[in-house]
Amino acid sequence: MTVKIAVIGGGSSMFVPGLVRRLLEIPCFEGAELRLMDVDAQRVGVMEKLAMDLVAAEGRKLSVTATTERSTALRGADFVIVAVSVGGMAAWGTDIEIPAKHGVFMHIADSIGPGGIFRSLRNTPIVAAVARDLEELSPNALVLNYTNPASANVIAMAKSSSVRSLSLCSCSPYPYRADWLEDLVGVPAEEIIRPSYVGGINHCTGIFSLKLKDGRDAMPIVRERTNDEVTRWAIDTFGVIPYCWTHWVEFFPQLQRLEEPYAGRAQGLAMRYGRRIYDMDLQLERVRQWEQVAEKWASDSGPHRLADLPHGPEDKGIVVAEVIESVVDDRNERFIVNVMNEGLISNLPPQAAVEVPAVVNAEGVHPLGIGNIPTGLAAMLGYHALVEELTADAALSGDRTLLRQAMMVDPLLSATLEPNAIDALTEEMLEVNRRYLPQFE
Repeated sequence: MTVKIAVIGGGSSMFVPGLVRRLLEIPCFEGAELRLMDVDAQRVGVMEKLAMDLVAAEGRKLSVTATTERSTALRGADFVIVAVSVGGMAAWGTDIEIPAKHGVFMHIADSIGPGGIFRSLRNTPIVAAVARDLEELSPNALVLNYTNPASANVIAMAKSSSVRSLSLCSCSPYPYRADWLEDLVGVPAEEIIRPSYVGGINHCTGIFSLKLKDGRDAMPIVRERTNDEVTRWAIDTFGVIPYCWTHWVEFFPQLQRLEEPYAGRAQGLAMRYGRRIYDMDLQLERVRQWEQVAEKWASDSGPHRLADLPHGPEDKGIVVAEVIESVVDDRNERFIVNVMNEGLISNLPPQAAVEVPAVVNAEGVHPLGIGNIPTGLAAMLGYHALVEELTADAALSGDRTLLRQAMMVDPLLSATLEPNAIDALTEEMLEVNRRYLPQFE
C-alpha cells in the first residue's frame, strides 16, 4: 500500500522540513507519496526542492510533489495535514495590537479572546472546506489539523463533514515525553507511570493524577519542586499540573496583567509570570531562518543530508508522523488529541471540543474518556467551550450576530470592556481583516 499524505499549507518553512525529516526516519513511509499544497507557488516550490534533495541524499523512496490546487492534493489522500495561517504574521500582529488599543492584552492571542476569535474567522472556513472537499475526493481520509484555534476548528470540521478529523497541538505531547516528565518530577522516566487522567480543552489542559511506580503520589513532589507560580496555583486550586502553562493564563482574565506601561505597541511588553507578549519580529526571524536554509539548499548543488537539517523548537512538539505511523503499522500507541467531547469529559458540554488521550491503530483514532474534571475548572472551561462553538459558527456562517455574541461573552472581553467598547473593537478588527473575511461581506 502506498501511503498518500497531503499537506495543506505545504509551503510552510517552519512545518514542512521537520515533517520531511520524520517521514524519512520512520520505516513505514518508504515508498509513500507526499503532496505539498499551498496558495503560494514560490514557497511550496522551495519546500518541494528541499524535500526532494533530502530524499535523494538519503537514498530513500518518497515521492514529493507540489501544487497550488487543493483538489489535486486531496484526491485519493489517506491522511491530510492542515497547517494554514491566513494573513500570516501580519494578521497575528493586528490580533494583538488592535485589542491593546482598547485596553485588552493577551500574550499569545491565538486560541481564545479577540485574537483567537478573529484567527478562527480567517482560518476556520479553510479547515472546514478541506473536510468538506474530502467527502467527495477521499471520504476515508483522516484529517490531522494543526491550524489554530484547534478547538474551534474541531467543531467546524465536525459540523461541516462526516470525514474523520481531529486537531493536534505542539503542546499535547508533553505528558508523554520522558524528558519533560523527568524534569517535572525529578526522577528517571522509567520510575513514572505515564499519566492517563489527562484532559481539558486545547491550551488549558493538565494532568490530574501522576503516580510513581513505587506507589507514591507525584503531585506533591511536583508542587514542591516547581518554581513556577502558575503551576503551584493550578495544583493548589484545581489539583492539576498544567502543561504548556503559558497558554493557561489566557483562560483566566485575572492572570492577564501587564508589568510595564503600554505606549502604543503591545508586542514585546512584559506581563506577569515572566511572560512577554508575542513579538511578530521575533516570530518572523524564526521563519526567515528556515527560509534561508530552504533557499540556500534550493540554490546550491548539495548534497544535503538529514544531519545538515537544523532542528527547531517544533521538532519535539509535532508528532503527526508518529500518529500516522501508528495507523499504518497498527501500533496501538497513545497520543493526546483534540476531538468532539460527546461524553469523554463528563462535566463539559457534549458539543465541546476536548483534549484527551487516544489509542491510535489501524482502525483509526479512539479517544479515551476520563470522566469528570475538577468542578471549578470545568466551570471555566465549559464557558470557554461554548464561546468556541459560537466562534466556529460565526466563522462558518459570517453571521454578525453570532460574532457579536462571541465577543460579548468572551471571558477576557466581558471582564475588561463595556458592551459599546466591545462593539467598537469588533468593527475595527472586521475592517482590518476585511480581505480575509469574505463570509462577512
